[in-house]
Amino acid sequence: MKLIGKTGTVLFLMLLFGPKGTFGQEFRVTDFGAKGDGVTLCTRSLQAAIDSAHAAYVSSGLKQTVLFSPGRFVSGSLYLKSGVTLHLDEGATLLGSLNPFDYVKDPYCRWTALLFAVRQHDIAIKGRGTIDGRGWEVANNIVAAIHMGLIKDPLKYDRPNEGNRPENIHFRECENVTVSGITLRNPASWNQQYDQCRHLLIEDQTVDSKNYWNNDGVDIVDCSDVVLRNCDMDAADDVFCFKSHSVDGVCENVTVEHCRGRSSANGIKFGTMTRGRFRHFRFKDIVIRDTYRSAITIASVDGATVEDVVVDGLRAEHTGNPIFLRFGERREGKGTPCLRDITLRNIYVEVPLEKPDAGYSYEGPVEDLPRNISPSSIVGTPQHRIQNVLLENVELVYPGHADSAYAYRGTAPEALATIPEWERRYPEFSMWKELPAWGFYLRHADNITLRHVTLRVGEKDYRPAIVADDVENLVLDNMVVSGSVRPEVVANNCRHLKWDKKALQVRQQKSKTKVTSDPAQTSSDVILAKDNASPCTEGATLYKASLFGCKSNGTTLNTSSIQRAIDYIAEHGGGTLVFEVGRYLTGSIRLREGVNIQLNEGAIWVGSSNRYDYENGIAGEPALLIAPAEGMVRFCGLGRLEFVEAYQKWDREEGVMMPPSMYGRQ
Repeated sequence: MKLIGKTGTVLFLMLLFGPKGTFGQEFRVTDFGAKGDGVTLCTRSLQAAIDSAHAAYVSSGLKQTVLFSPGRFVSGSLYLKSGVTLHLDEGATLLGSLNPFDYVKDPYCRWTALLFAVRQHDIAIKGRGTIDGRGWEVANNIVAAIHMGLIKDPLKYDRPNEGNRPENIHFRECENVTVSGITLRNPASWNQQYDQCRHLLIEDQTVDSKNYWNNDGVDIVDCSDVVLRNCDMDAADDVFCFKSHSVDGVCENVTVEHCRGRSSANGIKFGTMTRGRFRHFRFKDIVIRDTYRSAITIASVDGATVEDVVVDGLRAEHTGNPIFLRFGERREGKGTPCLRDITLRNIYVEVPLEKPDAGYSYEGPVEDLPRNISPSSIVGTPQHRIQNVLLENVELVYPGHADSAYAYRGTAPEALATIPEWERRYPEFSMWKELPAWGFYLRHADNITLRHVTLRVGEKDYRPAIVADDVENLVLDNMVVSGSVRPEVVANNCRHLKWDKKALQVRQQKSKTKVTSDPAQTSSDVILAKDNASPCTEGATLYKASLFGCKSNGTTLNTSSIQRAIDYIAEHGGGTLVFEVGRYLTGSIRLREGVNIQLNEGAIWVGSSNRYDYENGIAGEPALLIAPAEGMVRFCGLGRLEFVEAYQKWDREEGVMMPPSMYGRQ
């Protein structure tokens, strides 16, 4: 080509040495043999188009585009590479293959995905097309392969592990990433995960992510310089989710604005995995609707530091809980964990009486009863207190209808002392079931300010609006409380409390009872069917099996957890061990005098199918329940014991092994 004059010379130099991304080619996937018929597997053709575009980028320094024209292109795992933009025209769909063996579990990421990018830069997905993982079909095909022994997976909770189910997008350690305009649908696991990425822009997305378990909207993991804006996400699990998987990880400088979300879990969620640092988060103009758990959950339960978080402008309607700030102690982090400097401003939340996500294919679980509607919570631990929280221009509307005859938690010092710490429990707003306030429950926190906060209750609620227990520097400034039974605020063991004495009634009290983490609970904390009262529960100290780590999924062996619970109860004066609804797999259990077992309706003890999980009683034969030689042990309730006869198996050395008996003696 001949260029004439000064203008031609400048144009030539721009083409040769211009900035990256200024110019580039289009690589049409159909030119590489891909067929948009919705049937033909196109993985090799699509990867060839991406590889060719990447090679052109490396040679020219110019960003390249891989173009999907209208059609339905079926694929297994693909790897997006540096300098390449995937552009999906309107009407173009990248369909996940229904064959589990068309997907890669990346050995570095340890996840499965339809679209990977690992340690790449200057990449993008754009256009008005769709990525559809067809997760329901893929996940069920994975389950079938597991049962056939073709894929190894524990099938915990009757579903494959998240890492063995393909996400739609998984980008790891990438820089300069844009995902814009597209629709993401039907992942088999998390929807889109960005792990340790920098300079990430997600905008104008539509997400329909509710066709299988763990379908989040978006997961930002240890990323920095993130902008998420103008997105509409509908998810079966958390919508806008921020995590830290590494003690050295940092999730920082994150802006989320002009976004809408619906969830059968949480709206904005920090966690649950929180190991590193979270700092400098800004949320603006957020709408949350029909969400089962909390509109805002900020948790640090694995040793993370969480600081400088501002939510300015959020409206949540038909949402199970407004605000949940929680410290926990599941794991220890690298530094000193903290949850501090949180500002929640210009917020309006309505909580319905009914289940807000009822009717969706993957609803949140029906919470354990008894429990009236839970309040918002700011709860630290005795070891790590939540610090410096400002709520300003906030209105929270609750339905009321709390009935003390249905479930009751008192506000006297001795009653508040029985609320367990549960530092190691999975953090959810309903984790304590019945709480003593309808508006806010505050515990182990410093420098908490509620300014221009309005709390409204629709119908009568027997509880006060706010209960603050062990809070220092609590300021209640220009608060409005409507519909509460007085007193509106109970302050227990609080120091430096300031409030408008003309507008707000506060009852201050002191507790001499030390708050502990002892597993013993009052009877109001234990699930008992109305017709399930029994000699095991009347007047007894009750202990929940779940407090000792017992799992009701039917697959986890609970022998050691049940035995630990029984021994603990025996050494602490006796009582009743209560099992809630579920299937508890176990081997031999040695019962002890003074310890009774309550199997609530729907609770089932299932004998293990492994003969090595059993011990011999006094007669020398293996038994499921080995009773003490003397003394009495009661089994009560409407549950049942169940033996798995599949325990019988041929042993090459000993012949046919007889199954253990149900009962034996020590």
